[in-house]
Amino acid sequence: MAVLALAGLPGAPGATTAALALQRVWPVEGDRRVLLAECDPDGGAVLAGALEGRLGADVGLRNLAVSLRGDQTLQGAFWRQLVRLSDDGGHDDGRHVLLPGLPSPNAAAALAPEWAQLAELFVAIDRMPQHAHDVIIDLGRNGAYGPTRLLAQRADLVLLVVRGTLRALSAAQSRIGMLHQVLEADQNRPSPALGVLLITEGSYGRREVEQQLKMPVVATLPYRPAEAAVLSDGAPGRKFAKSPLLKAAKDAVTPIRQQVAGRRRLLYSPVQQRLEEVRRAR
Repeated sequence: MAVLALAGLPGAPGATTAALALQRVWPVEGDRRVLLAECDPDGGAVLAGALEGRLGADVGLRNLAVSLRGDQTLQGAFWRQLVRLSDDGGHDDGRHVLLPGLPSPNAAAALAPEWAQLAELFVAIDRMPQHAHDVIIDLGRNGAYGPTRLLAQRADLVLLVVRGTLRALSAAQSRIGMLHQVLEADQNRPSPALGVLLITEGSYGRREVEQQLKMPVVATLPYRPAEAAVLSDGAPGRKFAKSPLLKAAKDAVTPIRQQVAGRRRLLYSPVQQRLEEVRRAR
């Protein structure tokens, strides 16, 4: 059970590709499903990239905004905007679904009043009694700071996707303060857990990144451009299911889920629940 948000940095560090890799190997148990929600306010990339334009732009966040101009509720319109994706073997198992992103930054303004509702909806579908969804939110490089910041605030865990290069670390240091402010801004709710998803490109390893950013590296993914292109651009990859990138993604899921589980144990402990009740009563 998780609502996970991935935030990127300037210079395209690979947040969308990392999100796709994690979703592809995310374990789905019982009737649960796993949803990848493209909520990058700068525009989505999966329809034209991984799906190679095989689907039209008549589903996703853009169409959700159009539907809400009528008399539809957010939840009523939401389910019709999802696309079913294939699993590791290329089979549509019905358990991996995508909410395609916006076509351009201009389209984000149309959803401005609905981001808060969408954030609550992601939390709600994670906890549905039947057909619950784990949710992976791709916020892109700017989605954690503008109107879409509400999605990050309602997540269990926010991972900043960082490469192990000096340029990436410099960009990360300039944004971490902003990210802390955003996640701690809502005094009525505990802040999400915050960590780094490290892409192992460059000369800075896990320990150096943690020392520089003062944040834990929760998981790592290898820098494998040819394999990443299968996810980012739909490049051919017959043996992709056994690739080092997907193997690392499978390994990454365990510590990510452990971080989420640890936060939820603290959040929903009897003592914490009582503290929340007292705080809300003030």
